[in-house]
Amino acid sequence: MTSTVTPLTPPSAFCNSIEPARNSCSPAAWLGRPPPPPGGSTTRGRLTIETVPFGTQDDYDRLLWDADLNFVRGEDSFVRAQWAARPLAWHAYPQSGDAHLVKLDAFLDRYEAGLLPDAAASLRAFSHAWNRGDGPAAAAAWPALRAAQATLRDHADQWSANLGALPDLAGNLLDFGRNRL
Repeated sequence: MTSTVTPLTPPSAFCNSIEPARNSCSPAAWLGRPPPPPGGSTTRGRLTIETVPFGTQDDYDRLLWDADLNFVRGEDSFVRAQWAARPLAWHAYPQSGDAHLVKLDAFLDRYEAGLLPDAAASLRAFSHAWNRGDGPAAAAAWPALRAAQATLRDHADQWSANLGALPDLAGNLLDFGRNRL
């Protein structure tokens, strides 16, 4: 399987879904045309976007591992991206009353613990702009996020290791049952 983004001067990036969006952060709005069909690619400036057809879970995990920065959407991809130990930006599915922003903040509050303040601020600013559909704010936040790449990479490695050190759900449920009986 090949990478989904033509190699740039690092970092490269992988966006796990390019789907129609109703905001200025959509790929179509940014490109000024619809994204390419599965298997196709398009270039704007130094960025080449390749639309990857659906594949197996193992193929998807390889894509996440190969990228320097993952842009993921939805909860399943969000979990897989955390295990990939790569920096990520999460686009939560929009919910009424902006409930998705509450979920985003809950994650960022935990994820940013121990992260250098400038890197945390860059991730939060970009994440909020992207989740609000504010293209100009996302573009303004991008340089700081890009500058924090090495710090975010180290943090993603540590975050994934910390997740791996947690007890598993089945064991926790067994312990809970034993302690209650």
